[in-house]
Amino acid sequence: MIQNLLKGKSIIIAIPNDFGLPGMFKENLEFLGMKVYALDHSQNHQSISLSDKIKHIQRKIFNSDRTYKSIARENNRLKTEKGLHLNFLNSLEEKTDYALILRPDLLNDEVIQKIKHSTKKLVGYQWDGLKRYPGIYKKLDFFESFFVFDPEDLAFNANFKLMTNFYFDYDLKVNENPGKDVFFIGSHIEGRMPLLMEICSFLKKAGFKIDINVMGSSKKYAAAHSETGITFIKEIFDFKKNYRRIENSASILDLLNDVHIGLSLRTFEAIGFRKKLITNNIQVTNYDFYNKNNIFVLGERPLEELKSFLSTPYENLDRDINTKYSFTNWLANILNLPGHNPIIK
Repeated sequence: MIQNLLKGKSIIIAIPNDFGLPGMFKENLEFLGMKVYALDHSQNHQSISLSDKIKHIQRKIFNSDRTYKSIARENNRLKTEKGLHLNFLNSLEEKTDYALILRPDLLNDEVIQKIKHSTKKLVGYQWDGLKRYPGIYKKLDFFESFFVFDPEDLAFNANFKLMTNFYFDYDLKVNENPGKDVFFIGSHIEGRMPLLMEICSFLKKAGFKIDINVMGSSKKYAAAHSETGITFIKEIFDFKKNYRRIENSASILDLLNDVHIGLSLRTFEAIGFRKKLITNNIQVTNYDFYNKNNIFVLGERPLEELKSFLSTPYENLDRDINTKYSFTNWLANILNLPGHNPIIK
């Protein structure tokens, strides 16, 4: 049993501070009996100096380059966090059994090196695609074991291993009588808004109860609220609130971010919570969990079929397949636990 292999082991984690994500990791790891040392990422807005503000203005006016301000803020964040992270790592009394870094591009080089010296096994995972955060390319040499979730990223390095995302499995509740038919949460991404609007309008006219949430949309879309039923919010729900909304829904809507083709967390949350999935990521058809009665691939089937798709019950997957995509099994694969047979897609 995987939990027996992890109980009493120690791990350093460096997880992006997105919507309560580090806390979810920590709680799931502790549920498995591990001792967790978590590096905190700053939530504070990083200011920039007057000279950096002037440089930003100059680049914006003369070079049409609007990126300098964000680069300067990121450099300030790395500098601020470096001392805090090194002090934390120096306080550890002995090497940990494992260390896991998601998005290594968020860490200072010296910090990654210190983590490497503070653990027996260092693993990296880039779950948002390499192209989206190009700062990762400078960090890859620190790792002997590095995983990516986008199949296209394998072309960058022959030593990379492909690992899907997962669903957290320490506090999973399956609601047999959900109050909503379709749930979606996501940031405003211009390229996917027309499709989202079309889907929501169809669902609303068909009489389905929807819980569709978009953060940061423009006024032209917000004006269409009454027609589509979309709720425009000021900030994304944290993971725990997210999970409660998923529990109360019969299906999950997942729309691709154009910067990668890897399967999103939503795909695996649908597996864990036993929910139907509506997605425009055709990659799902290549996986062992694909069942056309559970997964509706937009573009492959006419939108009119959504009504009958949502009107039929979810078909339970084989237990081994369901377990395969849990956080516990994901972790065992990532750490290559002795005595555990890795399952890597």
